[in-house]
Amino acid sequence: MMASNPEHMKCFEELKEWINRQPHLPKDLDDKLILRFAHSCYYDLEKAKTTVEMFFSIRGTCTDLLTNRDPQSAHMQKILKIINIGQISMSSNRCLWLYQINDPGLDNYDYISDAKLFFLTTDCRFIEAVDLPEEDIVLMDVKDLTLKFLTKLNLSAARKMAKYQENALPIRLKQVHVVNAPSFIDKIYAVMKPFITKQITELIHFHPPNSETLFQYIRKEDLPADYGGSRPPMAELRKDIDALISRNREKLIDENLWKNVAKNKNEASTEIGSFRTLAID
Repeated sequence: MMASNPEHMKCFEELKEWINRQPHLPKDLDDKLILRFAHSCYYDLEKAKTTVEMFFSIRGTCTDLLTNRDPQSAHMQKILKIINIGQISMSSNRCLWLYQINDPGLDNYDYISDAKLFFLTTDCRFIEAVDLPEEDIVLMDVKDLTLKFLTKLNLSAARKMAKYQENALPIRLKQVHVVNAPSFIDKIYAVMKPFITKQITELIHFHPPNSETLFQYIRKEDLPADYGGSRPPMAELRKDIDALISRNREKLIDENLWKNVAKNKNEASTEIGSFRTLAID
């Protein structure tokens, strides 16, 4: 889907031209992805440029999360068996991102593999999807979460993930819902909160087990059957994600996918200068 509004199209064209002038940015970006950056920033060209820079800068620091992520590998298959992910096109041109842990005791859970899966599935959407949602909503089902999660957490990866999710993802995040939240969720949230901006914390809503407070924000007809809705259950949505990953496997295992380039020392200096103010720990 291309922008129909002349001002939106102007922003897209200028952003594309700007990207092609930057020696450190890839020159083979799909128009769908470039348009998604413009759309996510409400066609504000300068904000879109900053988001693009953050997207590639942070990905450059996350090589441990963007390599060795073949979905057919043993470690990725292991995490795929315990994490359900789904995406639903909701009413009013909104997108619902779903995440569900299915690992009582967290014996098989691995945070780094989970982070790799996040990058894998979001990359898949940005490769294929042509819709441009007005709003993006995240629903996280933590029914199997225990305090053991704190022993699994990788703080360095968590910090990078938070920066990427808040400042680089080309989406319009409006709500984050944590459902089946246990009574000790505040202890886990306290560890994660320092990585999260105030702007994002204001979007987060916690819903305890057997609560109906979620329906104050999302209509039942927009939710999977698992949550009292009329959409397909998570297990079925998961099959769609598996197919999406399978279709794009060759692109996903390419370690040069959406990677910064610097062909000589002058270009490398340009890249470093561009990213200096965007550096993260």
